[in-house]
Amino acid sequence: MPADSRSIKVYELGTTSYREVHALQQRLQAQRREDAGVDSLLLTEHRPVITLGRSHPEPDLRVSPETVANYGIEIVQTERGGDITYHGPGQLVAYGIVDLKGWECTVLDFVSGLEETVISVLADWGVRGERHDGSRGVWVSDRKLASVGLNVRRWVTMHGIALNVDPDMSHFDLINPCGMKDAEVTSLCHEVGKQVDLQQVAESFVFHFGRTFDCATEAVDLAQKRASGQ
Repeated sequence: MPADSRSIKVYELGTTSYREVHALQQRLQAQRREDAGVDSLLLTEHRPVITLGRSHPEPDLRVSPETVANYGIEIVQTERGGDITYHGPGQLVAYGIVDLKGWECTVLDFVSGLEETVISVLADWGVRGERHDGSRGVWVSDRKLASVGLNVRRWVTMHGIALNVDPDMSHFDLINPCGMKDAEVTSLCHEVGKQVDLQQVAESFVFHFGRTFDCATEAVDLAQKRASGQ
């Protein structure tokens, strides 16, 4: 597919449970693999949850599992790449269900594009994001601000990238983020020293996603879809 004919539908889901959106991704990925459905970008904030990458079924915690449970935080095994991470309110999570073959895009290109999208978002707030050799995601100096992990089946992606806007940073103290015992995690609000509106960050993300991947983005009105029974 030539770059100028790429397009993606954007769904802003609001605050969701992780399992709910995980099941939605699985359905959309299965449909896309069968040449049904469309390329989709899901934007959400999750209720607190810790997720594990497919190669790391044992959670790399700094506390006991009982302590995590006392926080009311579930630990969920997933099929994505990467290691342990945390999702919660104040974090923008972007999941792409994309036919890479149709986009003439490699897996590495897509991961790098997600990182580049976040780097561009950070620049909108005057923050310099960068990549680190040997560790995917986006960093500000030696502080990790965004984590990325994908699952790809028959060239169709699911999962994506999580950008810390203003989450409860104490929840990251429960884990060794991405399996790195000495990793420091940061947020956009911390780096700019003031509150940042997550909706504005989401709008910036969609804009830069379209620019990075040279694709048209189309926002889907979920209220209208529900009203019409779609």
